[in-house]
Amino acid sequence: MANPDHLQQLRSGRWAAWRAANPTIAPDLIDADLSGLDLRGLDFAKAHFRGANLANARLDGANLSHAGLEATTLTGASFRDTILDNTHLDFLDLSGLDMSGASLQGTSFRGANLTRTILRRANLTRAGLESAILDSSDLSGANLYGTSLRGARFADTVLRGIRAEHSILEGTELLNLSMEGAIFDNARADNAQLRGSKLSRASFRGASLRGTNLHSAQLSEAVFDDAQCEGASLSYADLERASFLRTNLSQADLRHSSLIGAAFDGCLLAGAQLAELDFRSPSLGRVSFATANLKKAIFTRCELRSADFHEANLEEADFRNANLEGANFRGARISHATFRHATLKQADLSGVQATGTDLSGTNMILVTAAGGTLIGADLRFTDAIGIDLRKADIRWSDLRNADLTKANVTSTRMWGARVRNTKLPANMGHMLAILRFSQIFQGVGSKRQKAREARERKRVQQVAELVRDREAARKRREP
Repeated sequence: MANPDHLQQLRSGRWAAWRAANPTIAPDLIDADLSGLDLRGLDFAKAHFRGANLANARLDGANLSHAGLEATTLTGASFRDTILDNTHLDFLDLSGLDMSGASLQGTSFRGANLTRTILRRANLTRAGLESAILDSSDLSGANLYGTSLRGARFADTVLRGIRAEHSILEGTELLNLSMEGAIFDNARADNAQLRGSKLSRASFRGASLRGTNLHSAQLSEAVFDDAQCEGASLSYADLERASFLRTNLSQADLRHSSLIGAAFDGCLLAGAQLAELDFRSPSLGRVSFATANLKKAIFTRCELRSADFHEANLEEADFRNANLEGANFRGARISHATFRHATLKQADLSGVQATGTDLSGTNMILVTAAGGTLIGADLRFTDAIGIDLRKADIRWSDLRNADLTKANVTSTRMWGARVRNTKLPANMGHMLAILRFSQIFQGVGSKRQKAREARERKRVQQVAELVRDREAARKRREP
């Protein structure tokens, strides 16, 4: 039961004077019926309200820091600009309350029901919202610095402009929410579910987003600088003008995302899923694409000097007119890719799989392609002075009008290569006759192949005619 004297001081209107005269006393208002009272601006710091009825009470601007509010009834109460620092509101029903601008620093809301609660501009610094229910609540502009949101439920929650630096969101579901301009710098959000959310202009600087799901999220102008996003899903996301400076996106999935105007300078994309993406617009300085899946990706006219593509899948990728000077393609798969008129000066193509690749008109001066497979590659008009082709396989490639002066062709397999008007190393005079003979042999083989194909077409046609004749005869025999 409440202390009668304390209750009398409150009801008589002398509370402020009494508290000033007795600052060390912890008010005892246990089980008191304070419903509907106007308690605005009063000092209830460290007061005991356990079991009290505060329904429809007006507590705007009151000080309830460190107060005991266990098992209280707060239905319809007003807490605008109220100080509730370091209080325990665990498992309470706070649904529909107006707590706009309230100070809730260090307050525990574990398991509390905050459905439709208004928390606009509230200060929730280092608060505990574990397993709280925040469906349809409004936290616009709230301060959630260092706040733990593990297991909290957010459905139709408004989180526009929140400040959630250093917050804990690991595994939290924030699906299809409005979080434009939110700040999650240095937050811990590994494996969080942010699918379909509106996060335009949001900031994730230095945040941990390993395995986080941002599929179909709206992230235009969002900032992920220095963030750890290994294995994150950004597929189908809107990443226009987003910033990923020095971001770790290894093993991340960015397929079908929009990258217009995005910045990836210094970004690590090792092992990332980047198939069919268009990189013509993004900034790509000092990027690592090592082991990434870039099949059919577009890099036309991109500035990729010294970029790292080692062991990446670049099959059917488009590098026309790109600057790839000093780039690392060691062990990469670039079969049927197009590098027409690209600059590959001093690039490393050691061990590449480049069957059928278009390298025509490229600058391949001092390129290292030792051990590479370039069977059937198009190297016409390529400037490949000093290229290293040791133990490379360039059979059936087209070297017409290419310049291979001073090339290293030790143990290079060149049978069937086309070498008309090709400038070959001075020590390859004996090989030239063999190559020309192989071309004659190739021509004969090609004629034989065409003859075989013609015979096969004729055979198929004859079979078709036979089947038609049999079908016609069968129909004539039918009554």
